[in-house]
Amino acid sequence: MARIVMVTDCKDVAFNELRAAVYKEADEMGSSIAIEPIVAVEEFSEVNAAFLTRLVAEGYPAGTVIYTLVSKGSNVRPSHDAIWGETRTGHIFVGSNFGYFGWLARDLGIKHVYEIRDVPQKNFSGKTFIAPIVARIAADDTSGLTAYPYEESKIDDTPIVEGTVTHVDNFGNVKVMTEIGELPHGRTLALALNGTALCEAVHITNQIYLQPDPGKVVAYRSTSFPDMTDIGTVRGSFAGSHGIRVGDRLTWTTEPSDKG
Repeated sequence: MARIVMVTDCKDVAFNELRAAVYKEADEMGSSIAIEPIVAVEEFSEVNAAFLTRLVAEGYPAGTVIYTLVSKGSNVRPSHDAIWGETRTGHIFVGSNFGYFGWLARDLGIKHVYEIRDVPQKNFSGKTFIAPIVARIAADDTSGLTAYPYEESKIDDTPIVEGTVTHVDNFGNVKVMTEIGELPHGRTLALALNGTALCEAVHITNQIYLQPDPGKVVAYRSTSFPDMTDIGTVRGSFAGSHGIRVGDRLTWTTEPSDKG
């Protein structure tokens, strides 16, 4: 059975509409598919979309079809390319070439990529036009979908500088594009948000849920990727308390008193 994961900011009934369009096409082809629960993206966030698309490929097995459909927030242009392809790890990706697949392509490599032509420039073509194509790709029916090879170099990327917050989870923990390094347990960090001093955090090497002090801000190697850092508040919302959003820049220095 083919597995489809939708990475999207269509989080209300629109997600069910997308699922229905995919299932309808699959049923008409007599194909068996399974659509996973929504991977919800922050609205209008290319950064979050790129991170979650890459994260999905990290966890799901080869053969999974990743359909990324997110509202564009910047670099808006009157038309765009829709593409689909396969990474060298065997993950299939489908969606608009708006920067959502750059991280995926850099890390996993591209086996092949194609342009989807004649996409109607109408509202919600992601449901009416692309979703049935997703079903066909999942069913391994790619007839007519490989006619227009696409240059790998044309896959848009989303610049994510050091310190960028790429995701805020439902607990208010944030995922930061910075490696925490080999800091000792208990090292104090001075955090800055977008260049302005924020608060202190303590580096931990065990689980945040085992920390005894509610309200303490802690930093630790990310649970998503080892070259990233997670920062959270023990039994509290770090992002909520400090107004942190995806795309903000969170940096830190070790406190002078902690330096050897």
